[in-house]
Amino acid sequence: MPVTAISTPGPFRVLVVEDDERSGRMLAGLLRRDGFTVDVCLGGLAGLQHLAEGPAPDVLVTDLRMPQIDGITVARLARTHCPTLPIVIVTAYPDLANRLDGAEPMPQLFIKPLDYSALVGALRDLERSA
Repeated sequence: MPVTAISTPGPFRVLVVEDDERSGRMLAGLLRRDGFTVDVCLGGLAGLQHLAEGPAPDVLVTDLRMPQIDGITVARLARTHCPTLPIVIVTAYPDLANRLDGAEPMPQLFIKPLDYSALVGALRDLERSA
């Protein structure tokens, strides 16, 4: 008799790219507490390396304004690897997000200070639609 493998999906994988170590680690801790699998990259360069070498996330959560390599660059590289990857931008500079005009699907934008419950709601919506 043939054996049928039943795969159960694992926790939703979130990649957080944030240049402020304290903020990144705090957000990751909260998301883990809420059941997400979270990888944290401190800065855009680390984010680019993770996207190029690491496991693909289910969603990218990135700060927008970071020194050296900004969130726009991180988001663009992420989309080259996975054109439909959901992207969430968390920023204190929402006017800079217009540099992603034309990106499909359009990234979701959250303004700092972050409304954590709204972010988790958006992540849950993405998780259900995955």
